[in-house]
Amino acid sequence: MAELPRGNPASLVADEVKTGLDVLDYTPHKKRSAEGAENQSADNGCVCRYEAPQGPTQGPSVETNIETILTKISSIERHLGLGTQSPLFIAPESTREKSRPPRFASLSIKDDQFAAIVFHTDINLSTHARSLELDHALEYNNGGSVAVFRHSAHELGQLFFRHTYNWFPILSKREIFDKLPLLQNTVCAGSPDLFLLLMVLAIGGLNANDSIGPFQAEQFHTQALSMLGCVLEEVSLRSIQCVILLCIFYGLKLMPMKAQEYLSIGSIKMQNLMEIQPVNKSVDESGDIVYNLGEYETRAFWALFILESEYAGVLYFANTGLFSYASNMKFPSLVGEEPYPWPGSPESNSSEIDESDPHFLAEIGVRKIIDRTCYTFNNSQSHTMGTTPFASIVAKELQSQLDEWYLCLPQSITFDKSTWPVTNTRHSTRAIIRAQYFATAILMYWPCMMEIIMTGECPTQEHRDVFKTSIDSYVQLVLCGTSVRLSELPTAWPHAVSIFAMTATIVRMTQRAPLAYDRSEELNSTIQRAFAFLESMAQSSPSVRYFTTILHDLHNCRINSN
Repeated sequence: MAELPRGNPASLVADEVKTGLDVLDYTPHKKRSAEGAENQSADNGCVCRYEAPQGPTQGPSVETNIETILTKISSIERHLGLGTQSPLFIAPESTREKSRPPRFASLSIKDDQFAAIVFHTDINLSTHARSLELDHALEYNNGGSVAVFRHSAHELGQLFFRHTYNWFPILSKREIFDKLPLLQNTVCAGSPDLFLLLMVLAIGGLNANDSIGPFQAEQFHTQALSMLGCVLEEVSLRSIQCVILLCIFYGLKLMPMKAQEYLSIGSIKMQNLMEIQPVNKSVDESGDIVYNLGEYETRAFWALFILESEYAGVLYFANTGLFSYASNMKFPSLVGEEPYPWPGSPESNSSEIDESDPHFLAEIGVRKIIDRTCYTFNNSQSHTMGTTPFASIVAKELQSQLDEWYLCLPQSITFDKSTWPVTNTRHSTRAIIRAQYFATAILMYWPCMMEIIMTGECPTQEHRDVFKTSIDSYVQLVLCGTSVRLSELPTAWPHAVSIFAMTATIVRMTQRAPLAYDRSEELNSTIQRAFAFLESMAQSSPSVRYFTTILHDLHNCRINSN
């Protein structure tokens, strides 16, 4: 059990400041040279250098305040030497960890220490979840077909663009609807274009959230898989888009192992595409390679970046090398598309589908802050000596960056940090971006929270402040994080796992009677809300069912202890 620092308070403050400065003072990583992309370990990077977006010139551009914060983040990273770090990718112990000193416990089910501290077990929760989900995938049945469709192809396409497109805007709406007549050609040979159309309709069926949609989804998905070979053999933007849609489909189906499988394929294809086309590469004044991809290639890269960081945060993930390119990649411009007439649609108003959504850029920004937070903890000097690497000066600096990101959000996706409606009537991207804010805030104070869990004490005002701040953030996280509509959340499984891990942390931290939250009824209500959310997914995911069971056991121990 870690001991709290002892000694003169003034010296502790000085040590704390020094710790914070030590964390931020390290040698910059070696830059990618013009002779070729250096294959750096994914443990070292996932940040970006900002380049002015080079997208289409027609149509109004999305409000770019979020690009301001992305630029500032990249400038900070260059100043600090954060070349290409990525704390999310941690290989199993058998391959790399044995030669390293003990790592600081991460707030992740991947970490053995997390399970030991919170659940007092030596089971690796991520490995166990993988085993459960693989067995579930083997039992997966595509189901039967339906003779009479209720949703037309245009209706399913609109469902896709209304519910899924905002997360990952990797397709052209006009191009998709212009090619829908391909589906009417019964002798059309298999091609990536046809595969893409079928997967758009399959995902639209899952977005429908009714009894008929899933049957249609399975039929289109089965038809698409029959021509998977022509997708896998190509290295093209279209084949990458197809694989991303497969990842999204399995994400909506709560099948993380299948999603991870196609995500890895997509990441490797993306790198191949970037390397085999010399026209994509140029060299800047400092000798670094810059990848000048087209707008939709750039969107595909960042979609893979977000998906990979999402799944890699909770699952052991083979290092595909994708993150090592991020510092050389520009950001998407998300220039708005011209309104489309939507032929054959019974809806009179489709303006909401035509509007560009800046959520994609905001998600890139917050994930870079999350990565920096994890990197700061895992590369501090103290974690190699078995002590808690918490310094309030570092936490406050990270918090200020998070708040600056919040202030730069465009008006269309800004949110109130103090309140959230009980029933979310907006797109789930709004709930998730708010949940990301509070999850990141909890992560920043995790070292101090872990210290409180291990000692059962809040001996200083700093500890008491973190205790209250982390629970306040958890309450807000669950309030919005559980209001998402699962039928439009492509990363439902890792999202559920995050709520599980955060809830388990708060339950364990408040297990000791002296550690009382000033709004205990609100906290208990929030925990029950988290349980209800997890239980709503338990029938579709054996791992979520298992997590819910052990969380109930932990919560019962908390009640008995208090």
